[in-house]
Amino acid sequence: MHKLFFTLCFLLTIFCQAQRIKLEIEFRYGKPDCSGRCKTDEQIQNSKVDKPLANQRFYIYQSGVCVDSIKTNDSGLVVIKYPPGRYYLYEPWKHFKKTPDGSPMSDFFPDCIVKEWVKPNYYLTIEMDGEYKMTYLEISASRCSFQYPCLKVRHLPSLIKTK
Repeated sequence: MHKLFFTLCFLLTIFCQAQRIKLEIEFRYGKPDCSGRCKTDEQIQNSKVDKPLANQRFYIYQSGVCVDSIKTNDSGLVVIKYPPGRYYLYEPWKHFKKTPDGSPMSDFFPDCIVKEWVKPNYYLTIEMDGEYKMTYLEISASRCSFQYPCLKVRHLPSLIKTK
């Protein structure tokens, strides 16, 4: 009886592993210009080019539980191997219930920041056939520090006037 049980468990483990789908995902973002200066045409064109989201960690949630964490490489790529399903990716500050830039919690409205913690940065859906869809919501790297949500006081950059 024990041998049958262990054999069944072994086969079930192999079956579950076979259901995992290997994906290579590229993360990119639009880097903001936070200077407050007027831009040249060339600067405007360069700002529209997405940059790789290098060395960024994300915490992977499924059904409200953190199941894994991933970190992109220097090119913004990550290789994952997950079973089909829907996953939610969160930046570390949301996972650890902190502020986006590490500033004191007193700089933010408490009720608002709690709502931000539950908003994922990405939705990832993996289908049985290996197809996937990743929906981008927002990432802190694409915002200037004065654009973070829930700030009590926004310190806007001053415009530089030249004569």
